[in-house]
Amino acid sequence: METKVVVITGASSGIGLACAKKFFREGYHVVVTGRDEKRLHDAIANLPKQGNQVLPFVADVSIEADCKRVMEETLNKFGRIDILINNAGI
Repeated sequence: METKVVVITGASSGIGLACAKKFFREGYHVVVTGRDEKRLHDAIANLPKQGNQVLPFVADVSIEADCKRVMEETLNKFGRIDILINNAGI
């Protein structure tokens, strides 16, 4: 069975980060986005090393080109997107 792929926007903190951690523990490949590179990388730095992967993207969901890049690179890397969580926003 192939590993499922989830894309989560706004994953630097709060609900987005909590979702990313949960899906990662459940064995999904997790693609996370956030506008602040340091916060994004700090947020995922403590995830345990296991067979699945985390792929971070600095991206702003209000910029169409950023969204397109995330989707294209996710599909290039994993060949699929099973779940999309549009969480970004305050």
